[in-house]
Amino acid sequence: MDSQITPFIETLELLHEDIFKAVEPLSDDQINWRHPHLKNTVGILLRHVAGSERYWIIEVVGGKSINRKRDEEFGKDRLQKALLVDNLRKAHGEVKAALESLTARQLLEEVEHIYRDIPRRITKSWAILHSLTHTSYHLGQIQLFSKMAAKGAAEQLQPQR
Repeated sequence: MDSQITPFIETLELLHEDIFKAVEPLSDDQINWRHPHLKNTVGILLRHVAGSERYWIIEVVGGKSINRKRDEEFGKDRLQKALLVDNLRKAHGEVKAALESLTARQLLEEVEHIYRDIPRRITKSWAILHSLTHTSYHLGQIQLFSKMAAKGAAEQLQPQR
């Protein structure tokens, strides 16, 4: 593996360790807990992170279509923690393998991509950094929502009546 790729993989590993640590103690009810003023749950975020990482690393960087249906990641269906964790572990393995196959030279290659409704040429390294930053952002939400969903915390955070 190219030494220029190692920091990306190490960052991915740390992010996933923290995600799994945050959700490990949660039940299915807590995975599905929703703050009354917010739309997402821990479960929705787990599904979204898996979809987003696959999209940015496997499709945008790797050039392999994954047929992502982003809107479905935010569905309101009741989710099962075990299935979500398994899906994210699989995504992690797929993304890690895709990163391991890259070379430093490929990081500088440009790809066409529509980002924020504007066609752009981005480097593969930009796409990887974007994906890691996005996962990091959602890790913070997962950590916060996990604490909020824990017994007692949800009630403490309700607006005073």
